[in-house]
Amino acid sequence: MAQLTFNMAVMQFLVDHRNVLLTKFFLLASFAGQVEGYILIVTLIYVMLDKTLAVRLAVLLLMTMCLNHVLKIILKNPRPFIHEGTYLQKWAVSTENAKALSTEYSTPSGHAMAGSAFYSYLYAFVENPFVRVIAVLAILATGFSRPYLGVHYPGDILIGWVIGLLVALVAIKRADKITDGWNKLSYKYQVAIAVASSMVLWLATIAINGWRIDGQPRAFLGYAGFLTGILIGRPIELSAVNFDPRSSTQLAKMLRFIISVAMVLVSLVLLDKVFRAIADDFSVLGYLLQYIRYVIAGVINIFVAPLFFTKLGLAETSTFETC
Repeated sequence: MAQLTFNMAVMQFLVDHRNVLLTKFFLLASFAGQVEGYILIVTLIYVMLDKTLAVRLAVLLLMTMCLNHVLKIILKNPRPFIHEGTYLQKWAVSTENAKALSTEYSTPSGHAMAGSAFYSYLYAFVENPFVRVIAVLAILATGFSRPYLGVHYPGDILIGWVIGLLVALVAIKRADKITDGWNKLSYKYQVAIAVASSMVLWLATIAINGWRIDGQPRAFLGYAGFLTGILIGRPIELSAVNFDPRSSTQLAKMLRFIISVAMVLVSLVLLDKVFRAIADDFSVLGYLLQYIRYVIAGVINIFVAPLFFTKLGLAETSTFETC
């Protein structure tokens, strides 16, 4: 996809008119639209409010991000300023983030696409007016943050919003039927489908990319790995723990949230250090270890953490099973 002159003019205007306060706000909004931000939100819903909604939001989000990865590889539209070789100067993000982003394509925006899908679904299933206002503002802030920070064209955001909304509408309409069909499969088939789909999709994007692995973003296998971990851990949690997210005091709920987030983040950091000592990030083994790393994190988030805080008496078990 050719770079658009109008988009570049807008991008340069935003670069020339940044200020400290807006930059800090949009960096925060952008963080909320990254994996770490969604881990916080989904975990909060999972351990405090509604397990089923949290799982469905997580699955929708991760599948949307996998789709985004495929679309970017197909469209191959470079990010703004990449062709000038000046992204480190014109992108208002950290050097580490810039290096990672420079290996990815621009269209459509993953932040806009994921945010649109995630918060549209949340809007549809939570009738609280305050939550709905926050959902709309989150979609807008997350999307607007990317052109402001210089890492996406405005067109990327519009396309991402439209696709994300369409994905959410399908999920809203078909969620129960999809869940019923999935639950009819045996556990071993569920795991096999999750792993096989991840590998096939990864190989397909490598093929689309001219069989080059060095230009493949590692984030994709993170999304697929976390999704696989959730699908592995969810049935185990329901049968072995099945905690009630609405049980116990507000303090206990907050401790559950802190424990869950800490266990996931610590596991991701430790496994990253261990796996980097084993293989280079952009080798075949490095990619596979990235997938395994997030599978483990997903299982910890959905099953191990609930088992741990239930044993500590921070949650009661439920007498009925949810989907």
